[in-house]
Amino acid sequence: MTPPLIVGVDGSDASLTAARWAGREAAATGRHLRLVHVRPDSLWILAGDERAEQAELQVLEAMTGLAAELRRVHPGLRVDIEPVTGPVDLMLLRSADDGGTLVLGTRGSGGFQGLLLGSVAQSVGARSEGPVLLVPQRAAAEPGYRIVVGVDPSGDCRPVLDFALHHAEEHGVVVRAVHVWQPPLLWGAGPVQPGEAERREVQRQHAVALHDAVTTARHRRPAAEATTAELTGDPAAVLVEEAEKASLLVIGRRRHRPVSALGPVAHAVVHHAPCPVAVVPHW
Repeated sequence: MTPPLIVGVDGSDASLTAARWAGREAAATGRHLRLVHVRPDSLWILAGDERAEQAELQVLEAMTGLAAELRRVHPGLRVDIEPVTGPVDLMLLRSADDGGTLVLGTRGSGGFQGLLLGSVAQSVGARSEGPVLLVPQRAAAEPGYRIVVGVDPSGDCRPVLDFALHHAEEHGVVVRAVHVWQPPLLWGAGPVQPGEAERREVQRQHAVALHDAVTTARHRRPAAEATTAELTGDPAAVLVEEAEKASLLVIGRRRHRPVSALGPVAHAVVHHAPCPVAVVPHW
């Protein structure tokens, strides 16, 4: 069976938007959907706290209504509801242990220690062993016509490219593989500036590295169509601009970062991208 899409739902509008996006995605790709609500443990909800219990009840009722809505909008879609108790980020990570893909809203309900970027969403995105899809509340109901993937050919970009190409195969769209590089600082500070031939050679090296990485990946996914672009500038700003007409932006994150947080480029991209962002762990 194809692994499910697992949506963290905390009752916020952002998490409902993420669930509806995931419902369209699951229906289009033959997956099923799991709606997971994490009830914080007893350290947060004291026994007999009627207001907290009532709030939890409202979230579960909203999840039931959401599941019914998704089944109605997408006939044949399997939607499961899974309430669990424990630390929010840890329980969400555990919910994907069977190979499912996590889908989270980029912002959540602060009253429920929700999926706020910089806390739970950032922690999950930075620690998950599999891809995490972060969906902004402003994500378009009708997706764009391409997938943009940020590629760093100097590292192991295979998982990032494979995810983007597989998604493109499923949806019949084009992948635009973008490598953003910045000229060496010495080019602007040194007493002797590089000549045009030197600049062209550096640009050629970046283009060749990107082309080789994408060509190798397409040998594994020959049905996917892909184009390449090597651009200069601030990586986050360039990727956000490239995502303006995309249905999905795919970025990598280093698997062994010393802190449980997204890197500065990934953090900025998730904050500002107008489309869902897939954060894929790699080297």
